[in-house]
Amino acid sequence: MFDFESVQHLRQTGQYEAAKAVVLQYVEMAPNDPTVLYQMAWCHDSLGEEHAAVPYYEQALALGLAGEDRLQAYIGLGSTYRVIGQFEAASDVFHRALLEFPEVHALQAFLAMTEYNLGQADQAVGRLLKSLATTSSDASIQTFDRAIRYYADHLDEIVKE
Repeated sequence: MFDFESVQHLRQTGQYEAAKAVVLQYVEMAPNDPTVLYQMAWCHDSLGEEHAAVPYYEQALALGLAGEDRLQAYIGLGSTYRVIGQFEAASDVFHRALLEFPEVHALQAFLAMTEYNLGQADQAVGRLLKSLATTSSDASIQTFDRAIRYYADHLDEIVKE
């Protein structure tokens, strides 16, 4: 049985190499356990080993990782693809994730970063504006909610006389 608490303790105390060593033992015992694979991806990411993290994220998702871990794995995988310069792959991951988790605004933010990297600044800004309008409790944002939502899709619109 995977001892999540000991791995979590190691992470919280910054002992990422030790956490990775513990998780590696579980990977060897249960190479098809999506939770263990996700934890290994997380370990690699924490250590700046993004390229090594990718296959673990992919396998964990393919093997049916569920719930909050699935959401976190999508974010981890997409973000990792983005930081290693695989922007199309990142975009694909975030779009797939949004099909499963349409109300998660963190996905919108990560997708907006990816759209920026892809040269789609208008889409990125529009996405962020819509997310801001949806999630903000700021009175000034709420006052201008309708305008913000409209202009999110019409950033280049100029009204002529």
